[in-house]
Amino acid sequence: MKEFNSLVNIVAKLRSKKGCQWDRAQKIKDLKKYLLEEIYELLDVIDTGNYTKIKEELGDIFLLLVFISQLYKEKNKFTVKEVLRCINKKMVNRHPHVFSSSFKESNALKKKDDIVKYWVKEKARTNKRKTLKERLPKVAPSLLLAYLLHKEKKYLDRANTIENTIENLKKRVNKLGSKDASKGRIVEILFLLTELAAFKKLDLEITLREEIFKKAHTVKYKDSLI
Repeated sequence: MKEFNSLVNIVAKLRSKKGCQWDRAQKIKDLKKYLLEEIYELLDVIDTGNYTKIKEELGDIFLLLVFISQLYKEKNKFTVKEVLRCINKKMVNRHPHVFSSSFKESNALKKKDDIVKYWVKEKARTNKRKTLKERLPKVAPSLLLAYLLHKEKKYLDRANTIENTIENLKKRVNKLGSKDASKGRIVEILFLLTELAAFKKLDLEITLREEIFKKAHTVKYKDSLI
């Protein structure tokens, strides 16, 4: 696609000796921070339904991804073409029910849950992961980590049910008095709530964030405090 190639060339020129001093000064650690900011901005505008803004924010993220790839190219690690080649191969390998004729004929992976279970196990196999801990991104917010943990655990451990989670949650809440409100007890309850949210397919990182802003809107500063 010529537009994508144009973006790659623009970034390369900005990073060249005849390019922009600000762009030339950027490091990977700087871009990590910008990328996180842009992701949150994209989430905000998706909620507004403003397609012009969504398009703009998606462009900012494409820019940062190409920029990060350019920095690794300068370090002689890989190119953006290799990045795209890698994701193309991964998507084909993890969708054999779409791209493999023999897999199609076997009539496997017809249900959504079976597809996700295959995806989870295939990721673990190809990345040689032994536990879910190796799957979780270390810098992610805790609620997102809990969501990822419960989502994948669901396809690895079918023994747990929403009824079990609710029962465990009730037991801990019923025991929660002022003397029992220890850090450990509160964390246990919070963890079970994240498990319950996962059963209900709620992304707490997003939904709680929305609720926080909703509540914050109703809390006003008194004139005497300003």
